[in-house]
Amino acid sequence: MIPYSKSFLGLNLIFRINGSPVYRAAIPGIMSVIIFCLLEKYNNYYTGDGDLAKKYVIHPYGVGVLISSVSFLIVFRANYGYQRYWNACGDVHQMMSKWLDAVTHTGVFHMQCHHYDHIKPPSYFDTHDLNQYGFKRDRECEVDFRRMSLTDQHSYRKLESVVKSIDKVKSSDSMDESVGSSFNKYTTAQKKAIHDPTHLLGEGRKDGGWGPLFNDDTSTYYNMKDPDSWRRGEAKGFASTVGGRTPSLFLQELIHLASLTVAVAFSTLRSDIEGTEAPLDMYKPGSPWPEVDPDKLKKGKGSMAGIKDSLMYLTGFDKSPAKRTEHNAMRPLPVIGGVSENEIAFLQRARGPSAKVTLAWHWLSEHIIREHLAGSLGDVGPPIISRIIQFLSDGMIFYNHARKTMFIPFPFPHAQISAFFTFTIMITVPLLMDEYATDLYIGAALTFLTVTCLAGLHEVARELENPFRNVPNEIPLVTLLAMFNESLITLYAGYHPDLYYDPDEYREIGKNRKKAQAEEFASHEDTFSVKTTDTPLRENRAPEQKPQSVETKAASVDELRKMEKLEKLEELVKAQQDEIGRLNDIVEEKKVDDKSVKAL
Repeated sequence: MIPYSKSFLGLNLIFRINGSPVYRAAIPGIMSVIIFCLLEKYNNYYTGDGDLAKKYVIHPYGVGVLISSVSFLIVFRANYGYQRYWNACGDVHQMMSKWLDAVTHTGVFHMQCHHYDHIKPPSYFDTHDLNQYGFKRDRECEVDFRRMSLTDQHSYRKLESVVKSIDKVKSSDSMDESVGSSFNKYTTAQKKAIHDPTHLLGEGRKDGGWGPLFNDDTSTYYNMKDPDSWRRGEAKGFASTVGGRTPSLFLQELIHLASLTVAVAFSTLRSDIEGTEAPLDMYKPGSPWPEVDPDKLKKGKGSMAGIKDSLMYLTGFDKSPAKRTEHNAMRPLPVIGGVSENEIAFLQRARGPSAKVTLAWHWLSEHIIREHLAGSLGDVGPPIISRIIQFLSDGMIFYNHARKTMFIPFPFPHAQISAFFTFTIMITVPLLMDEYATDLYIGAALTFLTVTCLAGLHEVARELENPFRNVPNEIPLVTLLAMFNESLITLYAGYHPDLYYDPDEYREIGKNRKKAQAEEFASHEDTFSVKTTDTPLRENRAPEQKPQSVETKAASVDELRKMEKLEKLEELVKAQQDEIGRLNDIVEEKKVDDKSVKAL
């Protein structure tokens, strides 16, 4: 795949030769210019009146119809080549998505088995009583911007964007020191938000919960007793062993088989020729992403290598089986954990690309089912487990869709007629331009551009119709597999780090908070009682009445407030009735006056 950026008028795209349809289409364009020049020299003569005449073509209508038909034919093929390319891209991504769904669900179900009961985070189901205390699950406290100036707000938001970025673009040490020092109080408030007693959020476990598995606080990528181990394990992510442990053996095998299945599928898509090599390699977690542009693999080999590749591409010799095998050898497909000799022996024994993928898919499916029957997936019900098999099956469907695009070429009759008429426009376009153009240079330029455009569309169709083998415009399978492998490695992460808290501790905090709120409410109630001692309700209270509880006091206050509102409402209704009576009197007086006027 050739990556590119959007520059002014796309000028950065013009000067690349390898993979470009323009320079390959320029060859028939130059040949048409030569034919046009010959026609201009030998096809023109002057009549007796001195007028310029043409020997062969009297009217351009016939040539115009031919060129229009060829244009439709080539555009039709280019459109379907484009569809094949995008269908293949979609099939590859959906295949990876379905298999990743199956493996992720399997890993999640495995984390629910009874072997991990003593390291699982507390369940909200078991701590349902904490809901009565009004705890929050917010990860941080909200910063009050009303107390900050506009300049401080801007600087803080700049600092906040660096702190919270999910990608490590630059180190926090490279930030503006003045900004960092000025807003330490705000960042500190954020970092300490989890210590707020109103937040049901503990310190967190950056080992994903794996530490207590063997009661020594060591996990695969983090040691609770050594905080610096997190930074040392950044390169390999969750596959790091700096914490002192290796990931779960079940997860290791699951992830390896998933990575192997996708790698075998990709290898059969890009090298579907019996007897050619399809190399597999060991994936190193945390390694740089493979380059998507094959030309970048040849940097440092000198300019002659680039010129040779460009000439091979222009002449079409880069599509030979030998060149594809050489390209595949330079870009082996990486597998997590590597590939054993036994796996290679079995894969070589399977005959044909489909059989090899089916074998790897069989290993993955069998591993999941066997472990489920043994209890490795916990108490998850069989109907739910069946969804894993459904996802695995869906992945095979999309693999076969991609294989259809790869194995079944663009139909020969259409490809042949497109190639034939692309060749004919090299002759017919000069004839048409010879009729229209009176200037040699203008006619040559128009001839070159027209033929290059039509031939270029034909080259685009040829490049896109098989997106797995047409280097360098192929789908970057090696890079996609590396990204898939990193997705698999996240299954080693364990449980969410913020789910660990002490329910008894927060239960005690909640009881103390509730008790303090009750005492505060009672003090407010006593103050309210002193202010309303002259009300009839207070005067009529029996002296022998027993002290009321907090709940009874609250009910009494509510009743008092309702009575006060009712009294106000009655006064308002009475005032409205008086106003209505006054208005009725006015109306009656007006009627009497009107009758007197009529009698006069």
